[in-house]
Amino acid sequence: MTQEQEEKAFALWLIPGGAPLGRLQRLIEALARETGGPAFTPHLTLLGGLRGDGGALAAKLGHLGDARRPVALRACGPATGSAVHQCVLLDVARTEPLAALRSAAEAAFGASESPFRPHVSLVYGDLRHMPAERRRALAADPRVLALGHEVWWAERLELWSVAGETERWRRVAGVALASP
Repeated sequence: MTQEQEEKAFALWLIPGGAPLGRLQRLIEALARETGGPAFTPHLTLLGGLRGDGGALAAKLGHLGDARRPVALRACGPATGSAVHQCVLLDVARTEPLAALRSAAEAAFGASESPFRPHVSLVYGDLRHMPAERRRALAADPRVLALGHEVWWAERLELWSVAGETERWRRVAGVALASP
């Protein structure tokens, strides 16, 4: 493994399917235009901070076995965060199926347990230029509130290279979450 491959950062994302994916994508793009931040694919980060060779990590998607089933993502309302990638978000309920998939992913990827705040980000932002009151105003936007209590089905699990600027992030591999 080269030093460059070891230094790459990867994340494992749950991707909603169907119409919710389109609604979330349109909202993220609109808010990015309005805030000057980046647009990105709607997702819930199941595991972050993965390092190593992308191909080797992608192969681990197959190690999830029976855990690879669609998962309901139930939004619990808008919120703001204190991290660039959690600027404005929709918190998601930590259900048993979601927790079980996270545990299976940790085992398959050899990831150590880390804090897990299930959420779908809507705005990434440099917090030095986006004060708390601006983030709260965005979280109270009617377009955000309209999605605040929806339920979406995560239909894909994708490995993303998340090294560098958001605009450079790329999907490395993905698998459908199939019903038994």
